[in-house]
Amino acid sequence: MFDKILIMANILMISKNDNILKETMCLFSEHGIFNTPYFYDNDENTINFIKENDFDTILIDDEIDSYPILLRQIKNIDPEKNIFTCLLYTMQKFANSDEDFSGFVDVFFQKPLQKNILISTVNSLLKIRKNIEKFKQDNKELNKSLYQLDVLYNTSFKLSGNLDKEKLYEIMFEALEKTLSFDMACALIHTNSRKNEDKLIIHSLKKPDTALLETIKQQIISISKENSTQNSQKDFSNLTIEEHIKPSYGNQNYDIKFLNSDKLTAPISVKDENFGTLLIYRNKPFQKEDVVCFQSIVHQVSSPLRAITLYNEIKNTNIELKKLERIKSEFVSIVSHELRTPLTPINNSLDIVLSENISDAAKNFTNMAKRNVARLSRMIEDLLDLSRIETGKFVFKFNKYNINSSFDFLLKTFKDQAQNKDIDFKINIEDILPDIYADSGKIEQILTNLTANALKFTPNGGKITISAKNISINDINKSLLINPVNTIISAKDSKYINISIKDTGIGIKNEDISKIFDKFSQIENSLTRNAGGIGLGLTITKHFIDAHLGAILVKSEENKGSDFNVFLPVYSESKAFEIDLNTAKKLNNSTSLLTLKSHNEAKCISLISRLKNENIIKNLKNSKEISYKDSQTYTYKTYFSNMQKSAFDFMINQIEKLINGPEYTACGIVLEKAVFNKEHDDDYSI
Repeated sequence: MFDKILIMANILMISKNDNILKETMCLFSEHGIFNTPYFYDNDENTINFIKENDFDTILIDDEIDSYPILLRQIKNIDPEKNIFTCLLYTMQKFANSDEDFSGFVDVFFQKPLQKNILISTVNSLLKIRKNIEKFKQDNKELNKSLYQLDVLYNTSFKLSGNLDKEKLYEIMFEALEKTLSFDMACALIHTNSRKNEDKLIIHSLKKPDTALLETIKQQIISISKENSTQNSQKDFSNLTIEEHIKPSYGNQNYDIKFLNSDKLTAPISVKDENFGTLLIYRNKPFQKEDVVCFQSIVHQVSSPLRAITLYNEIKNTNIELKKLERIKSEFVSIVSHELRTPLTPINNSLDIVLSENISDAAKNFTNMAKRNVARLSRMIEDLLDLSRIETGKFVFKFNKYNINSSFDFLLKTFKDQAQNKDIDFKINIEDILPDIYADSGKIEQILTNLTANALKFTPNGGKITISAKNISINDINKSLLINPVNTIISAKDSKYINISIKDTGIGIKNEDISKIFDKFSQIENSLTRNAGGIGLGLTITKHFIDAHLGAILVKSEENKGSDFNVFLPVYSESKAFEIDLNTAKKLNNSTSLLTLKSHNEAKCISLISRLKNENIIKNLKNSKEISYKDSQTYTYKTYFSNMQKSAFDFMINQIEKLINGPEYTACGIVLEKAVFNKEHDDDYSI
């Protein structure tokens, strides 16, 4: 019997035939390919041997009776690694088999083996493996950098102009947790240097024991004294400690050994003024980009602490950040377009190859290429969508629309995919759903993204239920909504359609729910890594929901499933006006809004008619108006896009003169006006 060679190898050959083992070992060795011949005895020992070693490609001889089961077990050992599996088959035996090897066998070799085909194919697999590993590593590093950049960018706006110190430090800890995933972060804050009432704030996964807490306190005090001459003689005897421990870790503790963790420290200061000291620990070593990110966050926190004196510097910094964001978006758009251009001829070429009479192995590789071209195309489309959204170039086509047709579209789109995974896929909607004011294509993209996610992260044999019903705004728990638009927060007695996409998938940790709609965010998990993607689907979905003045909330429990709830406002003329106004604010450099209100409906209508007849208010191509009566108050609204400030000011002055004149002064007509400036992303009430 052939001896087992227990060495680390790239190629593993499993067979009960000594001749095949010797033949393949010699062949691979001649061509400089590391390989391990393994004489099969039983499935359990074979699987354990594979688990104990690191193989890129595994060849199995069909003389092993249980080879179909063995192939499936190998593919399930580590789905993230994607081990290539090859079957050495005898034509007569294979032809009589009714096994379905799709998803379990990557390459087939017919016996007797053709040596040149075997070597060239295995070499190709090894090259593919190397490229895949490099791509995964590059993609992981890129996603991490992009995510950190996005968090830093958003953090700068949260901090800008905020003079509440407690709020500033909350934002700082949140940014550090999102970007660096620390185990413990400590901030020594100088709250009142004259009274020596300083505070040590600790955010930690586990509670530090008494000895560790005292050591950390003395350590950060020592660092603070070294960093600032004003603290060198300071008395920290009145230092108070404020601990924030993650409840999910229960009664677990860190002891003194925790000090062996990697750490970063920095003073929180501006020029010669010191506001505190930051110290963070992490079991996983910090990388170079982590240090840069850490320093950036500390700097961002330090600057607002002197917001008044540094106002002009902060303003210029924000302008540069916006410029960089615009350049980044334009760069993403250009690169995405350039990447998309060659994909069409590549895909067409693959179709031509498939139409030819080629071998099964060639078909497998070609189909693999087509799947990856399609995947890359979806990624590029997501990047282009994000670029259009961020640059205000995404055009929505809103119309009165009934959403029932979109559920029919969902059923047709995903029914087969659900069946392939043996997933119980159901759609339950109320018989009568009211109309909404929406872009039907974008609504279907919202539902498609959420349903595709549910399918992606629900294992075989699971369940997905999509439902829709009428609901009142008063029945929505607004505190659970994910960064909702202001209109839904202030809405009263409004009607919405509640769409639920519920699955029995892997679920999401409660602390991660707030992250999933961030750009380039992917929750770290073996299934999400294996599923791929660049973390933009939910970001785009959230933008589309906001554009419809809707909202979304997520209920999820890890390993039990998720329930994504979308709320879309029921159609009304006033809601349609708000949606169009919201879109105009995003598309145009400036949008001016004029509102007239009065309890005297007749007089208000008379005033509006006069304003139009005298061309004070003009119905232009880029304007829209609405009038309605609510709670005995008659309201008229109109907006104008890109109207010059002087023209809008002139119109307002003319209206004010009439309202304050003898004909209308006793009518109680109220004038409200506002200008929304896209460049500064501010709403200016005039």
